[in-house]
Order: sequence, then C-alpha cells, then structure tokens
Amino acid sequence: MQTTIPESNALLRITYDATTLRLQVEFRDRTIYRYSGVSPEVHTALMRSESKGRFLNAAIRGRFPHARIHPATDSPW
Repeated sequence: MQTTIPESNALLRITYDATTLRLQVEFRDRTIYRYSGVSPEVHTALMRSESKGRFLNAAIRGRFPHARIHPATDSPW
C-alpha cells in the first residue's frame, strides 16, 4: 500500500494498493472515496498528472466502482 500527499488544491491524500487495485482519495474537506479495479497504470498516470483533481474527474470518477467512506465507522481498507 502506498500513500502520497499530493501537491493539490483539491486532494489531501492518495492511497493505492496494487494488490487489491484499490485507490482511496481523501479530499481537503475530509471526504474519502474508495475506487475499485484501478490498474497500476491508471494510478501512475494520476500521480504523474499535472492536476490530480482534473485527472481524477476525467479518468477515474464515474469509470470505476466506488464508495464513500466514513472514517469514524468504516475500516480504511
């Protein structure tokens, strides 16, 4: 599992698990979404993108199954 603190106006933290293909994104407002089936190539493209928020909207949101995570009650993985 790899956690990154990106330089982003929208995103606070990005966590990726290449074994389970799960991508978890925490926004600055502390909202967390977990995406399933995200390939290592998509994760690499996200991390290399100039705008992580823009890439997330264009290439991940709406394209992968997801769930909103409630940190106080849900396990992180």
